[in-house]
Amino acid sequence: MNNPKLNSTTHVVLGNQQLQAKIQVLVCDDDPIFLEQLIQKTKSFLISQNLKPVIHAFPNAEMVRPSILKGCDIALLDIDLANQQSNGMDIARQLREVRKDAIIIFITNFIEYAPEGYEVQAFRYVLKREVHTSLLPYMQQALEQMRIFRKILKIRVSGEIISVPLEDIVYFEVQQHDVTVHLQTANCEKDTNAYRFHGSLSDLEQELEPQGFLRIHKCYLVNMRHVKKFQCREALLDNGVLLRVSEKKYAEQKKKYLLWKGWK
Repeated sequence: MNNPKLNSTTHVVLGNQQLQAKIQVLVCDDDPIFLEQLIQKTKSFLISQNLKPVIHAFPNAEMVRPSILKGCDIALLDIDLANQQSNGMDIARQLREVRKDAIIIFITNFIEYAPEGYEVQAFRYVLKREVHTSLLPYMQQALEQMRIFRKILKIRVSGEIISVPLEDIVYFEVQQHDVTVHLQTANCEKDTNAYRFHGSLSDLEQELEPQGFLRIHKCYLVNMRHVKKFQCREALLDNGVLLRVSEKKYAEQKKKYLLWKGWK
């Protein structure tokens, strides 16, 4: 694996890029009254954000066509669809196959389903009894997440500027004064999924914490959207890497992670 040295300071380009005016939302719930409530709440909120919502609503998971999934930006899915062969989790799996960046929010009566959401990188869970208070704040967070997908980390490698999307960064690892950034996918041109550079993990933490990055150990700064499990003083990432979490700060960092996931 190539790990070129960085010759100058790493910096994050956050920018103020705007979302596309048109935003497509998939809503699926087997309760027609509740489904209509979700439609109206979602539409009103997105219009208030100067966006043009296109909402695809279905009472049955099997009615969701592949063409809808390909265009989906945000999905509001009931996990447990009664008396149906498919459920919200099945839709989420299909969605992840065609849209890695779609925001998935599960709306359910049963929080026990939450662990299954790791598989599809669910963004938030909303209990149906709390939808009136929780849905709109989570939708606001979803829009912020979509803006983060447009942000990049710029690094200089052998005199060349390399741009890395923030969502593609799985974690940073420091060894002495060298920081390695591990990516989810390899840069096709450079044939590498990691870059090493001289830098400070503390500086990166300060810059990236508001973007969903968490310092779990003195050696590791992780992108929380790539964390599958956070337990037993370990963090399992979606690329299969298992990282140690600082024993002294484990409780504090897990609380931050759960708050970021929207769990109390």
